[in-house]
Amino acid sequence: MKEIKLAAWCIAAGMVITTAGCASDMHTQEEIVVPRQEDSRQTGEGGANTDVQQVTEGTIAELVQAPERYTWEGDSGIVSIKVDAAVVIPKADGFKTYKVTSRVFNQEDYDRVNEVLLKGASLWDRDYEEMAQSNGFTLEEVENTIALLEKQRAESEKSGAASGKEVNYDAQINNWRALAKGAPKEAILTEVPEIVSYDRTKEGENFLGGNATVDGEDFFVYLDNNLSDTWRWISFQIRCNRVNSNFYNFYDQQEGMAQAAEINIESVRQRAQEAVEAMGFTDFAISGEEYVQAVSVEEIKGDVHTDAVGYAFNFTRVIDGIPVTYTASEGTSLENDDTVPWPYERLELVYDKEGLASFNWTNPYQVEKVSDEYVFLLPFSEIQGIFEEMALKKYEDIYDGGENMKLDFLIDEVRLGYMRVFEKGNPMEGEMVPVWDFFGTEIFYQEGKEAVVNNTSYASRLTINAMDGTIIERDLGY
Repeated sequence: MKEIKLAAWCIAAGMVITTAGCASDMHTQEEIVVPRQEDSRQTGEGGANTDVQQVTEGTIAELVQAPERYTWEGDSGIVSIKVDAAVVIPKADGFKTYKVTSRVFNQEDYDRVNEVLLKGASLWDRDYEEMAQSNGFTLEEVENTIALLEKQRAESEKSGAASGKEVNYDAQINNWRALAKGAPKEAILTEVPEIVSYDRTKEGENFLGGNATVDGEDFFVYLDNNLSDTWRWISFQIRCNRVNSNFYNFYDQQEGMAQAAEINIESVRQRAQEAVEAMGFTDFAISGEEYVQAVSVEEIKGDVHTDAVGYAFNFTRVIDGIPVTYTASEGTSLENDDTVPWPYERLELVYDKEGLASFNWTNPYQVEKVSDEYVFLLPFSEIQGIFEEMALKKYEDIYDGGENMKLDFLIDEVRLGYMRVFEKGNPMEGEMVPVWDFFGTEIFYQEGKEAVVNNTSYASRLTINAMDGTIIERDLGY
């Protein structure tokens, strides 16, 4: 799920905006460890509570010996961190080593998704050759656009703005009137062959797109299969035309969206789980869910509009009973111009009050077991020490703006799970690695300005390799 704040979205148009609390109904089993009756550690500097806890079952929890809750406070003068967090540990025997590579979509992928979500509907599109004189528009669509332009021109003139300065309405209206002369009353349609292809020598040509009609509603279908050594981002998308725009998470408007949504969450959660299982994603489970809102940009003036509210379910792989941790990061950042990003695998379904609104499956993995041996895990006491040192240092380096700037973090959850990691410079192959993620809210202060609160859902403020304690930059993937 992509995440934005509306004011920032307008400024950052054209940038890739990344879409992420934690779902309460995970298919996998996880536990919060329970206190040990004997043995404890002394409270360290900075107010850390490091009581060792005993577990009732699950050897991962026994190995890491994490507390039920982790509390700590630290302050560097520029950055302050307050931790009061539940520690979430997968209830499983251990982490193993898995190799991860990219794979392209195949015909079977398309067929099983089409059968479940589109009920086997065929694809169609407008015949743009036959409708070339109107650029593919019907007469009604052209007339509606002319009416909108005339209304906007009148409003602009009434407000005192010269009609030719912001938008040349007269020229645009004349262009659309010219299209009306050759516009058909009804759209001319053509069938689209539902063939999923991939040819490495035909970069930019490996795609499938069209529309499908299901129970009287039209859905836009697009499959981009253009995977290459320098482009690692492919996707399979289905979007209901009643929405007609992408969904984003306005992290500061969750309560308002919940009131406007009129969605039965339990009902759509069950529908999402059943659909994912029916499509063959039997090793996936819900790892994140939240309210989202469709955002569109008005074509003529470029105004941003918020539209339908939906509820998104993000699924991640479950390996040996351990989920891949879902976070807000998509892994699309670049360290420099020479690096090639490898975005994370995503599987998301969005429902509104009418039903399925969108489906988005990106960057599928091929996962292969390397060894049956369980990997070594550092005790949580060492992870805790690394966090307390490196979290302050990381953000102090980023936000070293002097006395007029300050940053606070409120960490409310610490989670252990899998993450796909690759070596810098080699986005062709990676591994599933156990990591600790520290989730919470960021508050930015600047003298003379109102505090900016970033409580983005599923935002990991620091990620630590659970095997060796190294820091991983989730936005980079290594």
